[in-house]
Amino acid sequence: MADKPSFYSILTADVRYDERLSFFARVLYSDITAMCNVKGYCSAGNEHFADKFKQSKRTVSGTIARLAELGYLRVEVIRDVGKTVVERRIWVQANAQEAMEKVAGPIEENFHTYRKKLPDPIEENFQDIKENNTRDNNNPLTPTGESELFDEFWAAYPKHVAKKPARRAWDKLHADRDLLDALLTALEWQTRTEAWQRDGGRYVPNPATWLNGRRWEDEPQAEAEPDKPPRRREEVEVW
Repeated sequence: MADKPSFYSILTADVRYDERLSFFARVLYSDITAMCNVKGYCSAGNEHFADKFKQSKRTVSGTIARLAELGYLRVEVIRDVGKTVVERRIWVQANAQEAMEKVAGPIEENFHTYRKKLPDPIEENFQDIKENNTRDNNNPLTPTGESELFDEFWAAYPKHVAKKPARRAWDKLHADRDLLDALLTALEWQTRTEAWQRDGGRYVPNPATWLNGRRWEDEPQAEAEPDKPPRRREEVEVW
């Protein structure tokens, strides 16, 4: 078999505490990291994992797809000139391929800083956890809680476009309930402005743009009141 599992595997905090994932999904993720120690990616097929964990190939396939959907894995399919699939590569993180190309050999020291060496080499790409997925191990944030807050924001925002970029912008904020309340308060007055109501909301910024620009910190601008129409002659009081 091309993929020889490492003795050690990696189970990051964001995967461990993600309540959207089944326990099998978390174990499968960990096992995939153990098979990336040489090439930076795992090329084992669904049959391998189905046999190891006594699951159906359909369950394995669906679990890998779910991990990829949540951003924990990236699946690359290699095809020949006839468009036939010849290999599947599972990358544990988006920058793993780039990291593998930058290093000449496995790097161990960054994985366990308190140990000089590990008995089995682990590549540098596992250390550079993507910023959007980084979690403080001493105070892990549950993606489920953040997801619920994002859903509230998304429901309140008047323009529902480009949801994935909006979610990426949201994740950078590590929003809590207080911040969400501030966003919703800003949306209450901004959605009533002439600029946002003009042409059926044509000029409402995309939610990702609004979040990245921290537009909830904008201050209300006084809008000019429309001129009152002249009084009709019959309305003029006669003394």
